[in-house]
Amino acid sequence: IHTLNWDLRTEGATTFPGMILWGATTAGPVVVPGSYQVKMTVDGKTETRALTVRRNPLITDVTLTDMQEQFALATQIRDKLSEANDAVVQIRDLKKQVADPLTKSPHAALKSVADTLAKRLSAVEESIYQVRNQSGQDPLNFPIKVNNRLGTLLRTVSTGDGKPIASARPIFNDLSAELKVETDRLQKVLTVDLPKLNAELARVGLEAVKPAAKTIS
Repeated sequence: IHTLNWDLRTEGATTFPGMILWGATTAGPVVVPGSYQVKMTVDGKTETRALTVRRNPLITDVTLTDMQEQFALATQIRDKLSEANDAVVQIRDLKKQVADPLTKSPHAALKSVADTLAKRLSAVEESIYQVRNQSGQDPLNFPIKVNNRLGTLLRTVSTGDGKPIASARPIFNDLSAELKVETDRLQKVLTVDLPKLNAELARVGLEAVKPAAKTIS
C-alpha cells in the first residue's frame, strides 16, 4: 500500500529560503552500484533489509573505480557547498538577533558595536552568496559568488556516469580555499566582535546574542 521511490541520491546540500543559483545544483550525488541496507522503523519496531544497486547495463565504457571517484568528489563538493550555505544561514540568524536589541535600547555605545558587527557579518555573507539575486534572471546581471560556483561544479561532476574531468579537482581546491578565507573572517567576527556586543548587551541588561547550533554536518 505504501511505497517510497528512492532516486539513488544521497542527502543534498544545505539550502536557505530565497536562495537563487545559476547553472547549479544542490542535489546529493547518485550512489555507486553496490550493496546497501534499508532500515525502517514503524511503531517502534526497526527492521533492516539488503538492497542492491545495479549499474546501468548500457554503460560499458566506465569502470566502477571511475564511478567511485566521481561519487567521492561530488560528495566533497556537496559538503563544501553545505558549509558555504550554513555560513549564510548562521550570518542571517545572527543579524536578526543583533537587530532585535536595538529596538529595546537607546544606548549609542550598543548601537555602534551592533552596527559594526552587522556590517562585518554582511561583508562575509556578500562574499559567499550574491545577495542581490531576487529572481532567476538576476545572476545575468550580478556576478555569482563562491557558493554558486561550488553548486555549478557539483552539477558538472554529478552529470552522467564517469570519472570527473581533470580540472574538477583543482577547481574544487581553489573554491575551497576561497571559502576558507570567508569562513575564517566569520570566525574572527564571532571571536572578536560578538563578545564586544554581548558585553554591551550585558551592561544594559539585555540577553546575549548566540550563534545557532549547526544541524548539518
